[in-house]
Amino acid sequence: MADAENPPVPTELVAGKYRLTRLVGRGGMGSVWEGVHDTLGTRVAIKFIEREYVDSPEARSRFENEARAAAKLGSKHVVRVFDHGLMGDGRPYIVMEFLEGEPLDQRLDRLGRLGAQDTARIVLQVCRGLANAHSAGIVHRDLKPENVFLVWDAEDQSDVVKIVDFGVAKFVDSASGMSSATRTGSVLGTPFFMSPEQARGLRGVDHRSDLWSVGVITYRCLVGQLPFEGEAVGDLLVKICTAPLPVPSALAPDVPPGFDAWFTRALAREPNERFSNAAELAQALMATCGLTPPASSLGGPVSPVVTSTAGTAIPASLRTTERAVPGMTASGVTTQSAGTAVQRKPAALIAMVLGVMVLLLIGIIAVVKFSRSGGAAESAPPSSEPGANTQPALAAPAAAPAATSAGPLSTQSAQAPSVQPVQAAAPSASAEMAAPKRAALTPKPQATAESSLSSPQKPRVKPKSGQAKSKEAIDVGY
Repeated sequence: MADAENPPVPTELVAGKYRLTRLVGRGGMGSVWEGVHDTLGTRVAIKFIEREYVDSPEARSRFENEARAAAKLGSKHVVRVFDHGLMGDGRPYIVMEFLEGEPLDQRLDRLGRLGAQDTARIVLQVCRGLANAHSAGIVHRDLKPENVFLVWDAEDQSDVVKIVDFGVAKFVDSASGMSSATRTGSVLGTPFFMSPEQARGLRGVDHRSDLWSVGVITYRCLVGQLPFEGEAVGDLLVKICTAPLPVPSALAPDVPPGFDAWFTRALAREPNERFSNAAELAQALMATCGLTPPASSLGGPVSPVVTSTAGTAIPASLRTTERAVPGMTASGVTTQSAGTAVQRKPAALIAMVLGVMVLLLIGIIAVVKFSRSGGAAESAPPSSEPGANTQPALAAPAAAPAATSAGPLSTQSAQAPSVQPVQAAAPSASAEMAAPKRAALTPKPQATAESSLSSPQKPRVKPKSGQAKSKEAIDVGY
């Protein structure tokens, strides 16, 4: 005998090819049946609007939105839609893939809580589906454990997450021709998982409202309870909008380090302070739980997270490498490769060698000049010609330091009155004019200070072998 839980199975083929087999479930405005393709034998799920809501424009609009939204998305983490139409009695239907498994809420009821990494893997797949929907301009607005279906994949030995029920989805893309069936002040969705802007009925709800809902689902999985509860819907909505956020680690000390900060950001009441997109939210949670997702697994370009040996998430853009690579670093500073620095070392070495060689060359030139000046002074014989110019020549002062090596001659040289005035006196104008003429003529042997104070026949004393000439010989003579 048929009853409300086991109604008779309709015999009419859906879309002329799907045969109904059994009732799977019934919701607020519709029911879901298991069906089989009449010729291929493929299992499908077929959803109907209940008869009492067939004439409701809002119910029909939501039903059509669900069909079009799911059909528009090509993600494997969103339930696939194969067909959509009307039955003979005017009831709309949707033919979808048949999901064999359990919704997340049933697993949580059975287990109470989930482990951190299991939760992160589920949230990652939810965010993959959301990233696909958000990029298509679709906001789900009713994310909750009941709408997160877990399908067991025997090949991969893991759960595959499917997002279902886009009935109250909002379509941001007006060009799509789909209505979101939203009026300012209306509250759509399940209160426990609503964002503050959604609870207030604001019209500007965007994809960040879904991110809030994901944060609540994650909290429920790790802590084992909901962050906000109330005796009535109004009381619950006030808490969502104004009550302080709970601290997860205070209720569940075994949550991963850093989850408190992640939860605080996920449930920031100001949408601009939340994670900017689903990829960023999932990436941060995976890192917090000790996992690193592939960069391409979130449906868009994301900055990959690298987990250090201490388990701390480090953005790859801030990770240092053993060898610098030319280009801009994360701080905006241009770096150069180690090869460039190595190539500069020979250049610096060559410059240093050239500098030393130049210094040596200067020293050699000075020594040669010094040697020549000394030889000229030593070979200059004293003049004995009558009427010879007794004024010291330019080379005359050089003989004075040479004479200092002999005892008596050094005294005589120091008392010579004709040497000191020439050294100290500034040149006169006549001297400046006569200087070029004297330089052009071949100088005659002139009497030195030594010859003016001693016998013309007395030879000049040479410095002993190995004795260095004084520094004044260079400074004064040349």
